[in-house]
Amino acid sequence: MDSYRLTMMMAVVLMIVVTFGEAQTNAYPACATELVPCVEYKNSKKPPNACCNPLKNVFQTQLACLCQIVLTPAFLESFGSNTTQTIRFVRSCNLNLSVSLCQDALSAPPPSVSVKPKATAGADEGGAGRVALSGFSFQLLFWCYVLFIY
Repeated sequence: MDSYRLTMMMAVVLMIVVTFGEAQTNAYPACATELVPCVEYKNSKKPPNACCNPLKNVFQTQLACLCQIVLTPAFLESFGSNTTQTIRFVRSCNLNLSVSLCQDALSAPPPSVSVKPKATAGADEGGAGRVALSGFSFQLLFWCYVLFIY
């Protein structure tokens, strides 16, 4: 019985290490998921609208996020690209992106919210009292159950 508990404890520790490791390695800009259609066209001189349209949307609405991607060499290298190639690619979708524009976009203060909406009783439909189980908390709860119940 003791070897079983030791094995389960080691499994819990391993799950915690793996989960925290995954959480730290998934650090990428939020708008990157919208640009996934462009990955296969990274060497194209004229990417299709399936790539250019999401790219234009990110350029217009999330310029700082796009610039974070463009000015992060390690992120670009994971896709076999660099800043110069990426700017050239963005320009192939008729967008006027440059390093100086990105530097300005990243150094600008975030827009401030002047008016906050008033709270309305019951607007969250009781959601404040709900607790969501994330993947990590569910795994931890499950392994603790297995460890201490069996």
